[in-house]
Amino acid sequence: MPRMTDIWKEIQSDAENGAKRLVAEYGDRLFAAAVSLCRNDNDAEELVFRTFDQAVRKIRQYKPTSEFFNWLYTILLNFYRMDLRKKRVTCLAVGTTEDLPEPPVEEFTELVTAAAFEELRNAVQLLDPTLRDVVTKRYFLEESVEEIARELAIPSGTVKSRLHKARSVLYAALSKQRKGE
Repeated sequence: MPRMTDIWKEIQSDAENGAKRLVAEYGDRLFAAAVSLCRNDNDAEELVFRTFDQAVRKIRQYKPTSEFFNWLYTILLNFYRMDLRKKRVTCLAVGTTEDLPEPPVEEFTELVTAAAFEELRNAVQLLDPTLRDVVTKRYFLEESVEEIARELAIPSGTVKSRLHKARSVLYAALSKQRKGE
């Protein structure tokens, strides 16, 4: 197993060979991390390619005092977040939460009950990942707010806030679909 300092130095002196060693050393691990984020092999491959490209171009910014994989993973995560922001703008054309109607819980429940499962599943998929995660755990896996908070290592108030925001977004999206807009 090559030492990272060897690969790091090699990239600086011979970018092509250093990049090959970098991919051989970290490719599988980084791809596995990308698949867990993207849930799609094609998107994960693209993300990993962009990450390695950026790492080779910005290798001089790496500080050898930190774990190299963590530096690579940070680059990957930043690209993933940028992609999410772009998708969120194009996928869900709902503005900020201030633009959303405030659904009464009874109306939301009634609308969700009336919505076809496919419509609901599609609407949930359009949510921001942090909102999608709490909605899935709460309404599909039937976990309590406390269980979700413990599992995600966040305060229960944050879980409640995310659920509230998610219900508002889903209510607006499903209402719009029902009206045929």
